[in-house]
Amino acid sequence: VSTQSTGFQHYYITNNLSTMSNLGGKVIAAFATFIAVLTYLAIGAAIFQAIEQEHEIEQRTEYDKKLNELLDKVDPVFHNELKAPCHMIEILEANPNNTAQWDFVNSVIFCLTIVTTIGYGATYPVTDEGRGFCIFFALIGIPLFMACLAVYAQHTANLIRWIMKKLGLTHGLGEDQTDRMQQLITFAFCLTVIFTFSGYLTYMENWSYSDSVYFTFISFTTIGFGDLYPASSSTDFHIIFICFLILGLISLGTVIEAQTTNFGKLLSTISSSCDCLCKNRCFGGDRAAVED
Repeated sequence: VSTQSTGFQHYYITNNLSTMSNLGGKVIAAFATFIAVLTYLAIGAAIFQAIEQEHEIEQRTEYDKKLNELLDKVDPVFHNELKAPCHMIEILEANPNNTAQWDFVNSVIFCLTIVTTIGYGATYPVTDEGRGFCIFFALIGIPLFMACLAVYAQHTANLIRWIMKKLGLTHGLGEDQTDRMQQLITFAFCLTVIFTFSGYLTYMENWSYSDSVYFTFISFTTIGFGDLYPASSSTDFHIIFICFLILGLISLGTVIEAQTTNFGKLLSTISSSCDCLCKNRCFGGDRAAVED
């Protein structure tokens, strides 16, 4: 009995150590991937800032020079009345580099819109060097971020399944039922992220809640029309924006992956049914012809 007990304890300890080792390896790999993406974004942002900010300063200087030349020809009483419409014309010309958008934080967000393929269009490179680097940055950054996204989406799915088991939600359920429940919980988590971020945008941007939900969904699905874009420029807002964007991409990506699998199974079932129907008709017709 003592020998059996010792053997069981040895097996239990060895099994737990093996599980912890595998888990530790996955956590380290996920963390390393995340650090790699952050490092890549930081390096890219620094390079974009170095390339585009100089041109941005030159444009700002040129704009101020032209504005001052215009104001010199006008009575000082009307200076304030002229500055506002001139600034509006500057914005309507859709030249983002005139509005100080190439600081480091904005450059990070720009890099994030590249690797996620969102591409709002609110900021874009205008120099030949910046555009060339953008192509190079995207060729490496997009697959790198997609790999990171796939890793974290899988970890999110595994975490939800583990929580379900710990809460006893999977007791007595089959594999298909467990998968459906996991998808429902993932979908609920995704909606929570969307509605929470939308509420934050409504508060910060004074948008309607429907506009905030629309912008959030367009962002998380990487559609990124660019018809709406936050005007807040504080560092805290940008950090929260980046965190919600990454979290939303992971959660909604998990939901879309699950739905893709479901549609794949449905199409496979339909294809198999059509194939069987065609074979039955063909073979049935052949047999009828032979009997005649």
